[in-house]
Amino acid sequence: MTEEQVIPTMTSELVLNYLRGLGKSWQGKGTALELGCWLGASSAALCEGLNEAGYNKDFWAFDKWEANDSEVIKAKEQGVNIEVDQNLSDIYFDNVEPIYNRILMWKGRAPGILQEYIGGPIEICIFDAPKQDPTFIESVRALYRNWIPGITIIGFMDYSYWKSLEHPRAIYRYQAPQRFMNRYGSHFEVIKEFDSGELFLQYKEKLII
Repeated sequence: MTEEQVIPTMTSELVLNYLRGLGKSWQGKGTALELGCWLGASSAALCEGLNEAGYNKDFWAFDKWEANDSEVIKAKEQGVNIEVDQNLSDIYFDNVEPIYNRILMWKGRAPGILQEYIGGPIEICIFDAPKQDPTFIESVRALYRNWIPGITIIGFMDYSYWKSLEHPRAIYRYQAPQRFMNRYGSHFEVIKEFDSGELFLQYKEKLII
């Protein structure tokens, strides 16, 4: 990606590089999917790697694509002006489509929007939005039957987001991914955890929720 194509991001370059490597490791067993895409920095990084691996399937992208106050501030800090409630889907498409042109975009809120997924087995599944239950666990329920034991890589991009919070109720709400792993962790193998809060897992054993 050239300097002219820099995309505002909430993800460190270290993690974006990991996503590129994850894409390069695609084995041809299933699709790549991201839930919570914002302006496309993580999708672009993943798709760069997928391109190198010869990925030949649709890239499934799910997001509400409605800018909130926090997103407006974060985008402005990185030189991009957006407005509260702006539909960001066109910006996402313009940022990612030049890198990979088989993008299936679904605009809406999880978990309901995930009913649109009909792509079959999923090899790479990135959760970059759901952080609270019931949205988090219902999003997992909508997708996990498509995970492939021994193959699928799951990324929880905000796994430790709760550590940035202070109010006990907020901390509890945003610990949904931790509660999931406390209950079902034996079905996964941790392959990478970042100090910034991202957790990547390999799905090892068939799960029933």
